[in-house]
Amino acid sequence: MKTKEEYTVLDFLKDDSFLRSVLLLSDEDVASWEKYILENPEKKQEIETAKQLLSSVTSDDDAYSEQEKLELLERINDEVKSIRRHRLHIKIYKVLAAACVTALIAVGLYVFLQPEVPQMPLTAVVEKDTLSLEKETRLVLAGEKTIALEEGDDIFYEEDGMTISSMDRKDELYAVNTEANKVEFNELIVPKGRRASHLVLADGSEVWVNSGSTFRFPAVFADNKREVYVDGEIYIEIAKDAKRPFYVKTSEMSVKALGTRFNVMAYRDELAQSVVLVEGLVEVQSNDDSKKKILQPDHMLTLASNSMDITVANTYDYISWKDGLLQFRSQPLSMILAKLSRHYDLYIDCEKDIKDLKCSGKLVLFDDPKDVLETISRTISLEKSDSKTVPMAYEMNGNTILLKKRS
Repeated sequence: MKTKEEYTVLDFLKDDSFLRSVLLLSDEDVASWEKYILENPEKKQEIETAKQLLSSVTSDDDAYSEQEKLELLERINDEVKSIRRHRLHIKIYKVLAAACVTALIAVGLYVFLQPEVPQMPLTAVVEKDTLSLEKETRLVLAGEKTIALEEGDDIFYEEDGMTISSMDRKDELYAVNTEANKVEFNELIVPKGRRASHLVLADGSEVWVNSGSTFRFPAVFADNKREVYVDGEIYIEIAKDAKRPFYVKTSEMSVKALGTRFNVMAYRDELAQSVVLVEGLVEVQSNDDSKKKILQPDHMLTLASNSMDITVANTYDYISWKDGLLQFRSQPLSMILAKLSRHYDLYIDCEKDIKDLKCSGKLVLFDDPKDVLETISRTISLEKSDSKTVPMAYEMNGNTILLKKRS
């Protein structure tokens, strides 16, 4: 059994005393955890993270009575005890919200009646049957070996090789070619219907790869530059290295950075590609060299056909997927459903008369898409000009789902 000195964020969320100190503000429990922080200052950040996660699903404090808070605490405990022990940074939002449907409703998910104004091929010799891996998250090592990954696995590239770290099994170490003069590319493939995967590159940069994406990268970077390729969507936090600029390349553009954090969306079935900058500075250039712009933090660059445009953006709306959430503001319902379709590898559509309605809110990407649809049907409503609301419902037929106004 772990001691409190060994606690992770998940352990704090499983601790009754900690939950009481945050949800109920119990004097005894608050004092106990304040003392704990003084004695274990290295745990302060993890405690703050746990508090923020609880706050994210209980933002409307006045909406709950003391009895409701106690019931909420029990639900959280029941759910946390039953979850699979995957990596916390990928799963934790799902865990909390699955336990707190009432809290999610308090966070709010509403649809406002605002009609909308109108190459990276890499052949691999696989050790398993190819068809059996098509739906699995997998890592292809220099086109020679394919490794099936479990959801929640972390991949680390270091001087002594590549490690796959899992909460469910022993860490596995693989040898990689680290010769600087021989750059060999690997591929991390996350199919539709699979959760985002996390990877730490050889230079210390961290990457989250979204569903329906392929990320191509070297085991070791060249001496003069760092270069990766994406088909799909990634969020990346680049380690600073003034001597080696970092390039993220897609089928239509190249993003140059030194040390920064940003999201790149470049799905081949989308009409536009985009870059959302969280921190730092990046230069984006189209592959035909006809367009080039500098992007500032809290802005989004969109490249579509003959245009390259920059707009102000709420960055977390575009990177929330890496935390198991889908946050959106004034986005058409059809766009939200398209993202859910990719995430679950399903066809999710809605009736024509509600496709262009704008959505604002937050959805938790549960493992089972039915849980998400139930959340939508319970919390989403269409506001009409006469202030009357129309409840939502859904129909599921195999891999096809239709969202509609409830009759």
